[in-house]
Amino acid sequence: MLNIVTVCGAGVGSSMMLRLFTQQILKEESIEATVDASDIGSVNADAYDIVITTSDFADLLRSSTAKVIKIDNMMDKDYLRTELMSIIEQNKTI
Repeated sequence: MLNIVTVCGAGVGSSMMLRLFTQQILKEESIEATVDASDIGSVNADAYDIVITTSDFADLLRSSTAKVIKIDNMMDKDYLRTELMSIIEQNKTI
């Protein structure tokens, strides 16, 4: 099963919104995954397959073994879906 985390500065605002959107997309695509929300200070990105965050925090996570999705327009679910599905398709072994 996929392990995904959404990350923002405090772990309660944009990361929660991205978590909800990610869960909706995965449900629509019939993909099972655990989706957590976290703040940048406490996230262990290496514990996840995919990290979803803004460009500001993506640079801090670049050394992670997780695939990182950078999203700056939080309301662009189509972009999130495209990026998420692309990573999942490329990494069927996750």
